[in-house]
Amino acid sequence: MLGALTGTAFWWGLYLLVFRRDRRRVRNGLLLLIALYSSMSTLALLVETTLPLGDLLVLAAVLLELLGVLGLAVFMVANGLTMLRKEGRSLGNLLSGLVGLALLGAPVVAWLLVSTLTPVGLGAGALLALLSLHMGLAFLVFLCASVPYQLFPEKLRTEGIIIHGSGLVRGGVSRLLRSRLDRAVLERERLLGLGLDPLLVPSGGQGADEPRAEGEAMAEYLVEEAGVPAHRVRAETASRTTEENLTLSHRILEEAGIPGPYIVSTSRYHAFRAALLARSLGFADEAVGGPTAFYYVPSATIREFLAVLSYRRLWFALSFLPALGFVALLVRAAVLSS
Repeated sequence: MLGALTGTAFWWGLYLLVFRRDRRRVRNGLLLLIALYSSMSTLALLVETTLPLGDLLVLAAVLLELLGVLGLAVFMVANGLTMLRKEGRSLGNLLSGLVGLALLGAPVVAWLLVSTLTPVGLGAGALLALLSLHMGLAFLVFLCASVPYQLFPEKLRTEGIIIHGSGLVRGGVSRLLRSRLDRAVLERERLLGLGLDPLLVPSGGQGADEPRAEGEAMAEYLVEEAGVPAHRVRAETASRTTEENLTLSHRILEEAGIPGPYIVSTSRYHAFRAALLARSLGFADEAVGGPTAFYYVPSATIREFLAVLSYRRLWFALSFLPALGFVALLVRAAVLSS
């Protein structure tokens, strides 16, 4: 028991040290996941050895976890239907429903393939099961990195705030975009209390289906509805991507004589990826997020995960190589025994 407690303390200490040094790292999620697993293992060991019927209590907890996965799958399917009803048909809006169907269907399909007891069936079933597990662990790492970043935002002292754009609705600010702007206004008020008067840079170009640039509509909202003085707002209207949001907005702030790092105001679910991109561009910016409608969060989080996974696709592929080796050995053994 002492060894288990020592190991758990070590992993938590390492995680907190790394998180404090740089919160904008995916590896933070891996360390937190290890620390949480170590904590649960230690707790299970403590229950087994000290409480009556401890083994049965641990088994019940495992069964509850499995039921939780089933409940999550049903919730994701229901959320996908809600997204289609409220946001319209698109691949992005289908994501949560597709993930729910995968959670329900992948174990069944893998079991059916393995039950054929043929080399191809064994290999395909094992590959599907291991790939699903690998993807699930990657998603947990992402959540363990993203959620603490959202919950404990860094309170920078700066005179520059960048606001990431989002699609306009009939040329006006959408509810999602308004939450980003309102969060920037809250940050401005905090900085005014510290004696700083930040310059706000609403950032976003004009989409193919938009009558004007997002940055222009955002600047109008900040001045006319949020009450920010016009001379403290400078719109960036050429960007098309999050990377361009950051790069072009930095240029505006630097030309205004305002040194970084800056606060990046976006949606809460997007804050971690925005911070990752800032870090990859060599900026020391920290991102903060405004609230998002609950039904929108699952699909948005999955999109963020897939985007971050695309940045780390090489590591994802390399970490799956041992699983591919295991599948190859399994198929070889099946062929030799048949």
